Amino acid sequence: MRIALDGMGSDNAPEVEVAGAVAASLESSHEFILVGDETRLNDELAKHPKRGNIRVVHASERIGMDDPPVLAVRKKKDASLLVAMRLVKDGQADAIVSAGNTGAVMVAARTVLGPIRGVARSAICQALPTATGRVVLLDLGANVDCTARHLCEFAEMGMAYSTYALGVENPRVGLLNIGEEEAKGTQVAKEVHRLLTAAKHVNFIGNVEPKAMYNGAADVVVCDGFIGNVILKTSEAVAGVMGKLLREKLTGSSMSKIGAMLARNALQELKETVDPNYHPGAPLLGVNGMVIITHGSCEPLGVKNALLGAGIAVENRLTAHVRENVAELRGIGIALDGNGASEPAPQETEALQ
Repeated sequence: MRIALDGMGSDNAPEVEVAGAVAASLESSHEFILVGDETRLNDELAKHPKRGNIRVVHASERIGMDDPPVLAVRKKKDASLLVAMRLVKDGQADAIVSAGNTGAVMVAARTVLGPIRGVARSAICQALPTATGRVVLLDLGANVDCTARHLCEFAEMGMAYSTYALGVENPRVGLLNIGEEEAKGTQVAKEVHRLLTAAKHVNFIGNVEPKAMYNGAADVVVCDGFIGNVILKTSEAVAGVMGKLLREKLTGSSMSKIGAMLARNALQELKETVDPNYHPGAPLLGVNGMVIITHGSCEPLGVKNALLGAGIAVENRLTAHVRENVAELRGIGIALDGNGASEPAPQETEALQ
């Protein structure tokens, strides 16, 4: 298997990407393709004499975090992100991982790989920790305003990810809302509730509040990108504050330091649960290729896990299963209009620009 990595994407590129690719190559037989400034990438690789199957593909340009996504994708044709995306398009790579400009990744994927037939909006998803395991939440910021159709598509794509990437059988699907009652929420939420209730192949459990979501009430939860992005960033912020407070309390006295040493293993397990670097990135679902997005501020560990996660997603044919699920939704007349064509997505990436 061949996995392309945007070697110039992160805040600390290319050091982080190279170190992460080296770590992944020592744990896997996959080929990892580093895309970016050939000289800089090779200089970094020289610091890691022990490594697996890695090769470099040159790209002369880089899309920065502050670049407008649409303009950057249109103008910077030789950017590392676009070169890596074309490797997937041309069959020279099976997946792409990027820690770069999320909006640009979205635009590049829609432009180069194209949407899956029947998907009006692609969505970013991530598995978040809960009291009983993990929940797949989507969309996480690709689409500010969503119709009922879009949210139904997200449910289908989230089911595929939960089943074929996380191994959840018949995942429970919930709609994020301000109350559990069917009549709660906006008109769009009420329509989604009606449609998913009617979709007998969906294990729809109804509306879920954030507390229920974090208590493990559902395996997949759908919402629009504005709400999803706020939920994600709030969760990360709260986890960071709680970690800081915990460290302060555990180092405040000699007795608490002893307690911290005794609880070291449990604290490490907690860190691995909430730290995104320990998890396999965020898949971009709904495009014709496997695309994994990870944090711009990620560590080498985050890059390594995103690369290995991309390999698992390809092995499990995640994109094909998303395509099958969306086709099933189309078959019962929820997602598509009469001629079976996808709608354009003028507001996609609006939240990310």
